[in-house]
Parts: sequence; structure tokens; C-alpha cells
Amino acid sequence: MSIRHFTLLLTILTIPCASYGQYNDTFLVREVDSLKQQIRLLQQELHALRLQTASSTYLDEDIEHLEERFERRIQDLEKKIGAVSRAGAPTAFNPRTTVFTNVAARIDDQPTTDAEGKIRIDDRPFLRSVEVDLRAPVDPYAEAVAILAVEDKAGAGFEVDPEEVYGILKRLPILETAPLGLKVKVGKYRAALGVNNRLHLHDVPWTTRPLVVSKYLGTEHGDFFESGYNPIGIDFDFFLPSPIPGSTLEMNLDVVRAGELALSEERGATQPAYLGHLNWFKDWNNEHFLTLGLSGYYERARAVPRTRLLGADITYKWRPAERGSFRSFVAGGELFVADHQFESGRRRNPVGWFTYAQYQLSWWLYIGARFDRVEEPDDPSLVTSAWSGYLSYYTSEFLRLRFGYDHRKSDLLGSTPSNTLLFEINFVFGSHPVEPYWVNR
Repeated sequence: MSIRHFTLLLTILTIPCASYGQYNDTFLVREVDSLKQQIRLLQQELHALRLQTASSTYLDEDIEHLEERFERRIQDLEKKIGAVSRAGAPTAFNPRTTVFTNVAARIDDQPTTDAEGKIRIDDRPFLRSVEVDLRAPVDPYAEAVAILAVEDKAGAGFEVDPEEVYGILKRLPILETAPLGLKVKVGKYRAALGVNNRLHLHDVPWTTRPLVVSKYLGTEHGDFFESGYNPIGIDFDFFLPSPIPGSTLEMNLDVVRAGELALSEERGATQPAYLGHLNWFKDWNNEHFLTLGLSGYYERARAVPRTRLLGADITYKWRPAERGSFRSFVAGGELFVADHQFESGRRRNPVGWFTYAQYQLSWWLYIGARFDRVEEPDDPSLVTSAWSGYLSYYTSEFLRLRFGYDHRKSDLLGSTPSNTLLFEINFVFGSHPVEPYWVNR
């Protein structure tokens, strides 16, 4: 085997097949031809490699193993092309429309209320949200995304929320290039604070949001409903040189409107606020995938630093490299430490975190568990913790069902340990959606 072929194979095998900073990326229809051309070239190289080594026994086993991984990579590219073609080929410059409907029900052994303690939410079903996802290229340089959600207000009616509405510049018109792979996002979007905050409710692997997300980043009705931090601002997403070969290093730097984080609650913040997320990703043999991330948020009051938030996240995924195996394992967690100064001069440093693990039992079934622990922002001595388990039945990108159990206890006044049975179903229709990161197909 020549050095050129060996180098080509190693280069292909070290391209990350998924990056958590790309959960919500869309693919322009004009990229299909480019991907197809890549596959044709790779197939030609693979054919030449087989001919060159047909009469040699040197490194036959190694070459065969590389070929299997190489073919797996080609299959991944073909799947991506299929998703792009189904989503946008017939109407290249019309919005691709996908609708996500999320229905959930709960059975509780204790009276349970919303985040404000006013509305009972125990022992009843909810149409939690209906999201209309519109995406389209607007010209060769940019595309636009609008995700409009009709969300349940904890049983008190519904409200329309522009969950995400933004434009993406993928090339700079003046330079005709994208230095460091730069993408500029402008508008309202789910910010890069950890991993979970980027995901929409229908794409998370559990029925409820992690407590630290709803308490520290933001929610209106509690972790059973949609939570997270989606500010208005500008995001610069680009790649940095990675010190470790075969890995990627991605950076998000944002300038956003201050006062919208749950910890700050619009009390005297000066404009603007700043946040950043550094994401390192590496895969081994297209089988083991590791992502490490660091997040930071900084906001000033009129006189002194008021709210700072530091975060760290880790995600590990395993899936067999051989074809036809429908087993996978995902584990990870996130940690947030806040530095929160009140107008009275009091200063608090609450800590919140969660960890989880999930195993794929078959083509359809996933089983997992999660543990949450969060300190109250106003009083870190008050702790809420929760154990939860779940079983997900994922028929396809268009239908997802889940059964879950949640055990929770809290130091908050009047709280008693509670147990909750959960049921969730997601219907998806319209253009082909991107599969969640925890799915292995």
C-alpha cells in the first residue's frame, strides 16, 4: 500500500462524523453535488487500493480493517446526502418546513405546581409544544432559520414564542471565503452554554430538562416544560488549530443582550453581556467519540460585576464500527458554577450539575438514567436532587415514545420527596429532520 493511499485513509477516518457544536446545522441543497463528488473520488481511491494490494499479503488484515471503516464513512456521507435531498431538493430556495409535536403526561404521588407555585401540574397530560421549523438558503452566502413554538403555559393556556429566529452568514461576501470555517449567526438563538441548552425539547434524551438548566439558565414554567437560554445577539462560530492530531477545536464567541439569563433576571444589568464556549471533539476508529467543553458567561451591573457563570461539559459515545450492529452507549454530564451578586451586596456561588448514561438495547429501544443536583441561586444551602430513569422507543426520526420515572427531594420549604411516572410522545412531520445525537442508526 502506498504512502499516499495510507495517508488518504487516515485523513478520512479522522474527520469527525458528528460535533455537538453542529447539532442544529442545516445543509444547503447546493452541497449535494459536492458530497457526491467526494464519494466518487473516495470510491475510486478505494478501488485502486484494492487492485494494488490484490497480489500482496503484506498488511492484508490491516488493509481489510481500514476498508471496512472507509466504507462506513462513505455510507455516512450517503445518508447525509439522502437527508439533504429529501429536505430541500424539490424547493431549493423555499423554506423547508418541519413540525414537531410534543405531548407528555405525568402521574404524581404528591401535589406538584409550576415554577411559580401557582398552577397544579400533577396527574394530567399536556400538549407541551408545537414547533414549526422553517429553514432556507436566502442566497449563496447566507441562510435563515425561524423556529416558532406554541408552548403550554403549565395548563394556563398557550403562548406563541419565537424560539429561534436568526440568519447565518456562511461566507463573507467581501472575501468570498470563511476564514477558520467562520459562521456568523445573528438574531435569537439557543446559546452555546453547555450541550443541553442547544437542544430543543423534542431532541433531548429525557422527558424533563435538567434542573440546572431550568434554574440557572432560564424557564417560565419549570423543568417539565421548555427551558433554556435563547438570547438575542450575534454568535461567531469558528475552528481553531487543535494541538492533538485527528481532533477538532471549535469556538463560539457571543455578544448578547444582558439581563435574560435566569440568574440575572433583568435587575440592573448593563449592556451587553458576553459568553463563550470552547468545544474539543475527537473520535477513535469511527467507534469512540469524545467531546469536552468549557463555557463562560459574563454580565456587569452598573457598578460591579454582577453575574458570572462557568460551565464544563463532557459527552462520550460508543458505537461499533462494524455494519449491522445496533448497540450504542452514551454518557456525559454538565457542571455550572455561578458567581451571583445581588443589589444588596450579598454574594452567592451556587453549584449545579447533572450526569447521565444511556444504552441502546436494539434498533428501537434505548434505556438510561440521570442524576441531578442543584443549589438554589438565592441560598446555596438549599439543595434539590433527582434520580430519573427512562425507556425510549425510537421508531424513526418521525415518531419517538418514552416512559420515565422521577424521584425528587428538596430542602425548599414545604417540599416532600415525590415520585412521578412520565409518558412522552413526539410526532414529526414535514421535511426530513436531523436525528438527535444520542440516536444510532
